[in-house]
Amino acid sequence: MLPTFSVITPIFNGEDFVHRCYSLLSMQTFTDWEWVVVDDGSTDKTADLVRQIDDERVRFITYMPNRGRGYARTRALEAACGEWMVVWDVDDLYFPDRLEKINKARLEGYDFFCSYAVIVDKDLQIKGVRGFQSPRKSLMLCFVHHTLGCPIEIARRIGYNSSFRAAEDATMLVTLPKNYKGQFYDDALTINQESREVNLSYAIACNTSQFQQLQQMYHKGSLKMSWWLYLALNVKWRIKLLILNLMRLTPRLYLETVRLRPYGQKKPEWVLPPERIAFIEQIRSGNLQPDTVRLSQ
Repeated sequence: MLPTFSVITPIFNGEDFVHRCYSLLSMQTFTDWEWVVVDDGSTDKTADLVRQIDDERVRFITYMPNRGRGYARTRALEAACGEWMVVWDVDDLYFPDRLEKINKARLEGYDFFCSYAVIVDKDLQIKGVRGFQSPRKSLMLCFVHHTLGCPIEIARRIGYNSSFRAAEDATMLVTLPKNYKGQFYDDALTINQESREVNLSYAIACNTSQFQQLQQMYHKGSLKMSWWLYLALNVKWRIKLLILNLMRLTPRLYLETVRLRPYGQKKPEWVLPPERIAFIEQIRSGNLQPDTVRLSQ
């Protein structure tokens, strides 16, 4: 029988995260999944470490040279056999009940699922929890991509642009809430090490990619908006890119602005549950139990 979920993980030089990623996947309370791992031209030991995992649910794709995450995610979707696709990035972390909650949404007839995401620094210290934003207020960022699960057919229909190396998820993030019925789950099921990708060059690349995808969607007719709103968004994005490029003169200034990032809306009474805080502490201590990484001999 085909699996319920195809958990897709693109990796480029992620040898430090492979075993932790698989351990967290193996801890999931819902176990009907395949893990589609795409080695995007890694030059470290990523491929060797994935091949050593003794689990028939692991499907491994590797190629050279590095083509970028857009291409890697596309390859993963092409190879996936599950009913739903679940985003599972190698350097992020996930609570054990994540797939169980996504499966409940699947059975209830939703077209996609997303959740809150805990934001931590490089030492896994909690910085905040990112919630949801209205698409009207934030066209590209109404939920965090790595919290996403959706039917394979929908994911393939929208797709990832293989030419984008950064923010390749922008079209997916815009199209899903505007055209499909989603469950915006009011709890944190994922953990994002935000500081690993916080730098000015990456911010410029992401915003450039988002701007280009906005233009493509509008001209293809897949993004319905008035000409005046499209013009306003164009001006807004160009100003933002101009400011970011000017910051090249003082890159540290960008890091100061990161502290002002909005974390999105959460239910007013909601707080991060103690058991989730304890789980993050368990990961920080390097004491994941049980040790679920089974290596082939």
